[in-house]
Amino acid sequence: MPVDYLLIEISTSIYVTDSEITLINVTESEKGVRKVLSNYRSLTARVVTLAGKSIECESALEKDFAELLDFNSRVGAIGAQPLTIKYKVAGESGVRRYTPDFLVKFRNSHQKTSWQPILYEVKFRDELEEKKQELAYGFAAAKLLCRSRRWRFRVVTDTFIRTPFLENVKFLRGFRTYPDTGVHSAMLLAAIEQLGVATPAELLAETFQDMQRRMEAVGVLWRLIANRSIGADLMSKLTMSSEIWHEEPVLYAANI
Repeated sequence: MPVDYLLIEISTSIYVTDSEITLINVTESEKGVRKVLSNYRSLTARVVTLAGKSIECESALEKDFAELLDFNSRVGAIGAQPLTIKYKVAGESGVRRYTPDFLVKFRNSHQKTSWQPILYEVKFRDELEEKKQELAYGFAAAKLLCRSRRWRFRVVTDTFIRTPFLENVKFLRGFRTYPDTGVHSAMLLAAIEQLGVATPAELLAETFQDMQRRMEAVGVLWRLIANRSIGADLMSKLTMSSEIWHEEPVLYAANI
């Protein structure tokens, strides 16, 4: 998946000019501005990040996206239902409200290019098309707010979220804190550096002659892949026959 995956914007095909939107005020909270409710698509869900923070999601699709965000090593903070924008549309007397799904802030230390915070809306593609007229004004208000704060606003759909990469992320997330004394990981890294390219099965067999130790090291190997100490093509389903290689860990999620 390309590096700019988190920057993808899905157009609603409805153009709203800035002059049609007037921002009234913004209500914000780090704990979320509203209680997360179930919807007709699915029940509410929760994602616990690597840092131990609980993120409440309104749907399974939002949960999938939150897991992708948490797997991105450059993501510093994820806020669910972070703010509500009150705005008016030209020609209407009433006030409208729009609450984006996530506010994401990035770690920019030691990076050549800083990433601005991004407000995200998560939608199924068919719902986005079906309700594009209704959604367009809220999206325009969000873009107007983001422009004033030097943020970005992005809409992501199931087409971009639910890929083989997501399945690999779901598998690997649990291994990021897999117990390791450092012995197995050091041996695996030394072996893959010598081999250059291998498969998980080949690397384990090359590193450990004893079958018991080989089995004990499987979780450590997945941890090294999850933490990017060992490279792999995460856009293809990970198996014991997948191609893997040695690489230096960096604060950058190259596959998201």
